[in-house]
Amino acid sequence: MSREFKRSKTARLIMMVPAAGLMLTGCGEEPVEVQVYNTPDECAAYYNPPAQCQAAFAEAKALHPKVAPRYSNKRECETDFGAGQCEAAPVIANVENNATQSEPQAQSQQSSGFFMPMMMGFMAGQMLNRGGLAGQAPQTASKNASPVASQPLYKSRDDRQTFRTASNTPVASQPGPARVKPSAVKPKPAVKARRGGFGAQAARRTSSSFGG
Repeated sequence: MSREFKRSKTARLIMMVPAAGLMLTGCGEEPVEVQVYNTPDECAAYYNPPAQCQAAFAEAKALHPKVAPRYSNKRECETDFGAGQCEAAPVIANVENNATQSEPQAQSQQSSGFFMPMMMGFMAGQMLNRGGLAGQAPQTASKNASPVASQPLYKSRDDRQTFRTASNTPVASQPGPARVKPSAVKPKPAVKARRGGFGAQAARRTSSSFGG
């Protein structure tokens, strides 16, 4: 276990802020379109270029170990994500510095001693070049800039339909295009979670604690 993550273990508990709370931080912010899929193949089935789907998936996969919530043991993780949905979390050097980088970084294969949920989907931040949709003109590269990073998504055990970011922000209930506020889905460094700290129920508890 890295010294850096040991410090984070004692210093921080995960703060799973629900969408409503995060949206408050983005008041006045315009939502942007993203796309949400379970797999690259599903992305391509929505008339997106397979190469762009694979690229967005690779970016999300590289970010996954840097942002996924971490649990002290597998049982606590599976309580939030379901049996067979968790894996050993690797040691990540410079977690905080690399959390928002989109380029793949060298990952340590050494286990940190923590567990994290498996990646269960991905968000393509860039507008994919959907040239095959009837009635829609192909989008050009100049229109593809997006303030939203491609990133991994997860599904909690208590809400298997909803795609959520690593910070427990719900983004879509089905594959395809969705609209999000960039500040609400900005990737954050992985933090230690505790049992029951992720999912629909956790979001409601957090909302209630803020008087919602």
